[in-house]
Amino acid sequence: MMKIMQVSLTGTSHLMFQVPNQDAAAVYSDSETAVAAVCDGVSLNTAGTWSCSEIAAGYCAESFVGCTAGRQPSTDVVFRGFQHTATGLLQELKQRNIPWMDCQCTMLGVLVTPDMLIAGMAGDGGIICEDAEGELQVLVTRPKPDSMVDPVILASAWRFARVPEPRKVLVMSDGLFDQLVALEEGELRADLNQVRKWLDADQEQLEKLAATAPGHDDKTAVLIRFAKDEVQDLPDSGDESAA
Repeated sequence: MMKIMQVSLTGTSHLMFQVPNQDAAAVYSDSETAVAAVCDGVSLNTAGTWSCSEIAAGYCAESFVGCTAGRQPSTDVVFRGFQHTATGLLQELKQRNIPWMDCQCTMLGVLVTPDMLIAGMAGDGGIICEDAEGELQVLVTRPKPDSMVDPVILASAWRFARVPEPRKVLVMSDGLFDQLVALEEGELRADLNQVRKWLDADQEQLEKLAATAPGHDDKTAVLIRFAKDEVQDLPDSGDESAA
C-alpha cells in the first residue's frame, strides 16, 4: 500500500509583494508506482524584478509527471522526462512570447516503486529517502554554497540517482529542504529526529510542519510512503483452529 501527501505554501516574501506561489508540484500513482515532481521558479527576472516563473514551475511539474507516468521504471525514462520537459518549456515560453531567461525553474523528479527510487535533479532543493533497512540517504545535485542555481533547461547540470528498496521518499523545494538539511564544513547535516517527523507525517502533520518551518521562501514537499507489510499472527498452538 502506498500513500502520497503533498503541501505547497506561498512564502511570506511573496505574500508581502502579492507575488503568486512560484513553486509547483504534481503527482501520479497506480497500484505499484508513484511519479512526482517538485519545481521552484526563479523569483527574479533579468531586470531584477519579480518574474513570472510560476508558469515555468507549473508547466515543468505537470510535463514531467505526464510523460513519465505509466512507463516502465528506469533511469532512461526519468532522463527522457527531463529532456521532454526542458525542450517543451522552451517551446511553451516561445509561444507565450516570454524570454526564456526571465522564466525558469528548478526541478526534482522521482519515479518510485517498492524496489527502486529513481531520481532526477536540476537545481536546488533535495530528496530524502529511507530504505527498507531504515538507512537515510540525502540526494542533491551538489552542496549549495549560495543562492545561485542551475535551471532545468541546463542539461549539463542534471544529476540522477537510484536507491534500492525505498520505503519513504521526501521531495522538497529549497524553501523547506534548506531549513532541514544544512551544509556545514562541506558536509550535509541534519537533525535526524526532525527528519523522521517529516518522513512519518500524515497529511495534516505535513501541512503543519511546512507552515511552521522558518524562512520566507515558498515551501513545497511531496511525501511518498510505502506501508509496512502486514504480518498476520499465527494461531496459538493450543487453538483448535491451528490443527
